[in-house]
Amino acid sequence: MNMRNLITASLLCGLAFTLSAQQPVPPPPMPADGPTLAVTMQFIQDKMNEQGKINYALYTHDNSSGQDSPVYQISIHAANVIANPATCQITWHKVTTNGGKVGIDKDFSLDLRNVLSFEVRTSTYEAKMEDTANGHPELDKRQDPPYFAVTAKLKGNTETPLFFSSEEMANRIAKAMVHAVELCGGGQKSPEPF
Repeated sequence: MNMRNLITASLLCGLAFTLSAQQPVPPPPMPADGPTLAVTMQFIQDKMNEQGKINYALYTHDNSSGQDSPVYQISIHAANVIANPATCQITWHKVTTNGGKVGIDKDFSLDLRNVLSFEVRTSTYEAKMEDTANGHPELDKRQDPPYFAVTAKLKGNTETPLFFSSEEMANRIAKAMVHAVELCGGGQKSPEPF
């Protein structure tokens, strides 16, 4: 055996011994800054349940025809919100009405592990994004009073908006959601260096 092979064999034996003597390495700790996941999820749940119904008048102008649509009386209500720290999911029941007629009446969920980012949007901007995505960029909508959307951008290029009547509360919820996503292991990952 030549000297090079002897050194290589010695290094391999030493490495095998070292690896067998080491204890399993625990996963890295969760971020130490801020409240725990349980506290954060409870805050989100409480504030969303306290929100109540959002009522507003919807004004629509069609820029291609110059026409204004009739004013609609809209309401949005998210109820029975459950923010589960064990599953990193938030579930709620959403009901929307237009002139008293129910439009949406179903359960929704948000898996925080699939969230890439959050964005706080005005109701006007949120409506413009939705109309443009649906092929109607010519529509301009205004809500009175305005509301705010905390919009989760998800893997698979989808979005889930949550609605709030107060900009301050929307920003607080967005901050709590970002923290919960970090604790759940979601969020945008840095690109691989190689």
